[in-house]
Amino acid sequence: TALTREKTFYLLQRAFQKKLRSYAAVLERKLPGTVGGGQNAAYRIPQGEEITICHVIDTCEYCADTVEALEDLIRDKIGDKYKEKIDMGEEQGAFQDVTAKSIRVLVSGLEQRLDAPLKEISRTNWSTFDMVGEESSYVRSMHLTVHPVVVQVRELIPSSYFRSFCDKFALTFASTYYRTLVGLKRISEAGTQQLLLDVYSIKTLLLKLPVLEAEKKTSSAGGGGGTQRHHHHANINTNLSGGSTIAPAMYTKMVNKEFRKIEVMLKLVGSPKDMLIDMFRAQWDCSMDTGAMAYDFTTILMLKGIPRAEHASMLEILGVEAGEMTTGG
Repeated sequence: TALTREKTFYLLQRAFQKKLRSYAAVLERKLPGTVGGGQNAAYRIPQGEEITICHVIDTCEYCADTVEALEDLIRDKIGDKYKEKIDMGEEQGAFQDVTAKSIRVLVSGLEQRLDAPLKEISRTNWSTFDMVGEESSYVRSMHLTVHPVVVQVRELIPSSYFRSFCDKFALTFASTYYRTLVGLKRISEAGTQQLLLDVYSIKTLLLKLPVLEAEKKTSSAGGGGGTQRHHHHANINTNLSGGSTIAPAMYTKMVNKEFRKIEVMLKLVGSPKDMLIDMFRAQWDCSMDTGAMAYDFTTILMLKGIPRAEHASMLEILGVEAGEMTTGG
């Protein structure tokens, strides 16, 4: 009837819009607040709260899909003169915005939990490092921090959002890791070898990020360490959720590209001084502007411990001027 399909129905639709926007705001308030401010604003997630954030993402996806279906239903049923006024795109967008923010919060929160191992890198005196051993303790800390969070997130949010989370975290972390390493004062040759070993382990972890799984529990009945190791390696090829056990090719390519810069930088720092310029030309991205190239090359000279007095002449041989220097890429 006109009573149910005309203005009354339209006003009901407007009430739906108001309540949906309010609910999106309620969901957003479930997220933790920022620490720091401006461009350095970050999120610290209390232990276990990543589960709440995942539930927010899942709920927002359901609501966004439902809003779209509701809009179609109302437009189909309402009187002709109101059909063009039915637009719930803003409400759908509100839920999508909360989803996007939630993923940023998860990425930032996980990175914040890696503050301690990153600070361990900065506190280590790599200039006097003289013996390469197993991977450094900070690497193990990173594995123990990242693995359970990623497994939890994978289990709780839709696969498309999980892929986005992995992409963003890998990019953000690789950049932070690089900045941490180039922020060191000096690295000995043995130090570069140790850090290359560490980098390989961390890169391997990140490459597995999209397919990480919970480690299987071992029974106490035959339970030696060998059994535990067997189960741990079995996880690499066995997917409990039935999904792919191979990370997406584009993701693998991106991680390899980001870590190649870190690996090449360390290899250059550990290279013989008389071969450095030729190796830099051959291995570094010299397609960037000369100012950024001068900055990166100077950073490597500093990490090698080459006296500042020699920098200008080495930059000249490379073909760039110290005066052109801008922040590196």
